[in-house]
Amino acid sequence: MKTLLRRTSLFALLLAGLAAFAQEKPASLLPMFGAEGREFTEKAQGGKVIKGWLPNGWDDNSAWATLGATYTKLKDGPKDGVTAVRIEVKEFADGQLQLTSYSGKRVFKKGVKYAIEGSLRGSADFKVGVRQPGDPYEFYVEQDLSGGKEWKAFKFEFKFEADKEAFIMFVMPGNGTMDVAGVTVREVK
Repeated sequence: MKTLLRRTSLFALLLAGLAAFAQEKPASLLPMFGAEGREFTEKAQGGKVIKGWLPNGWDDNSAWATLGATYTKLKDGPKDGVTAVRIEVKEFADGQLQLTSYSGKRVFKKGVKYAIEGSLRGSADFKVGVRQPGDPYEFYVEQDLSGGKEWKAFKFEFKFEADKEAFIMFVMPGNGTMDVAGVTVREVK
């Protein structure tokens, strides 16, 4: 009887583990918004400077704009183990801050639903979009995002009627501060 009870318990534990594994979200299509990163400094228009820390695989694409910006790695993400970055735009005169992952450029497939997810904190104008990689540099789809005084999860779902080569870009069109954490892009099943 004890052997049967042990086998039943082991079988139940195995089933529970398999069910949990099956419910895990698939890996992000973008580079991990993780703890490994690098410091950088680049010149923007009008003698302004863009500097700070970004996770590996993520880049600022604002050197063409007239603004100053600082990216700071935070220690108080929305939960343990989730990397967070504060984006602070100062001295804004023209253009917009653009945070992207060029290594996340890919073909988004016709009819497949995708979700961009993460967490935000702050009150700046902020949006996320899926943008063409070349001229005329337009967004195929975009969504305004809002944060608050506390961390707030966001999710933006989209799908296309044809295959589209594109990458994900976050945009701040003026002065302000926004904290960003745990960014992923996944296919939605």
